[in-house]
Amino acid sequence: MKCQNCLKHKGTDKWVGKGSMMDVIHGNYEIWCKCCMIKAQIEHAEKRANDLENLRKKLKSIKCK
Repeated sequence: MKCQNCLKHKGTDKWVGKGSMMDVIHGNYEIWCKCCMIKAQIEHAEKRANDLENLRKKLKSIKCK
């Protein structure tokens, strides 16, 4: 079966994205290749890293004890 994301590589893994284990149990997933999965994970990690920097800036702008 081809990757349901890129339609180029062989799909090897279940991708849920923003779902949960309940989605996997109920079959709410797509079959993705390793390349697409890693690219999506990198994109998510980069967004989270930006969020961390913004949170640090917000923390500096308020007075905490």
